Amino acid sequence: MFQQVTDWVAEELATADEFYVPVKKLWVELQRMAEMPRLPLEEFTRLLEADERFEFEEGLDFGEGFPAEMQEEERANMEELGFYSGPRAKLKSRELTREDLERILQRHTDNLLGALRGAWETRPAGDQEAEDQLLDLLALAERLQRETMEAIKEKPVDEEEVDICQGSEYNPG
Repeated sequence: MFQQVTDWVAEELATADEFYVPVKKLWVELQRMAEMPRLPLEEFTRLLEADERFEFEEGLDFGEGFPAEMQEEERANMEELGFYSGPRAKLKSRELTREDLERILQRHTDNLLGALRGAWETRPAGDQEAEDQLLDLLALAERLQRETMEAIKEKPVDEEEVDICQGSEYNPG
């Protein structure tokens, strides 16, 4: 029964857009599957941690920095947006490729630009200082995206650089 769960997680992690996927996100997806056993989140996490196919990184806590009485509410709000607190899991056998790096960088710079454009659309009316700051940030983000993608396309990535990226503490998702 539990082998079915860990095999499903391995399949999900092998093809996920992210390399490190929040354990809670996997658990939520598992709960939606009628044919899979129901496990409490803590037991699901222990099950994955016991499987040598997976490695883990500590994730963000989206409730951190808020008053204690607001932390759970903030975590729930972030989960509604698709951002989960807690540890992230990765399939050990999945290697980071140049194409993966390009896709990850493109997705994150697109997200940054999208957030800034959303901020522009909802900016306070008549606040010239806010408008100037947002325009500066938009220009910087567009430049970052352009230069990052140009650098990736121009410079070959050697294996040592890829190893450095895999060992980083940066965990998107």
